[in-house]
Amino acid sequence: MADPDAPQLDPSPELVAAIDAAAAASIAAPEDNTAQQKLWRAVFSLDKWIFIARGTDTEPTPFAGMTESGPSIFAFSTAERAIRAAAGFGIPAEEADRLLAVPLPGASGWVASHAEVGVEAMVFDAGAIGAFTPLQNLAAMAVWFEEHPEA
Repeated sequence: MADPDAPQLDPSPELVAAIDAAAAASIAAPEDNTAQQKLWRAVFSLDKWIFIARGTDTEPTPFAGMTESGPSIFAFSTAERAIRAAAGFGIPAEEADRLLAVPLPGASGWVASHAEVGVEAMVFDAGAIGAFTPLQNLAAMAVWFEEHPEA
């Protein structure tokens, strides 16, 4: 039986459903700035972003791969989505469940700092949503959402 006091990796199912609904609206209207803002506001409302861990246990790094937009880090809302994507990326099964959870709001700055090593973008929930943003937008979004809370 799971310890009810143990920290939970995944957000509530309601929050995941809200992200998925915002993503569906965003995909249906890719030029609609309001739909895009609602999606990213939902993504930033998570307590943490989950990453496929690479590197060593003492110095883990987030999984990054090539996309049409160049080198990209992949972040996820749930452990299941991260593990499923890891398998899709060809990461061996014994390594696919090595995950790294980084709390927000710091996660956006941490991801953006990877621009120093050539990463250009972040893809959120690859395989389920696939929302994309250039790294330079992450810090700006974090500040905007903090300064402009939803009414």
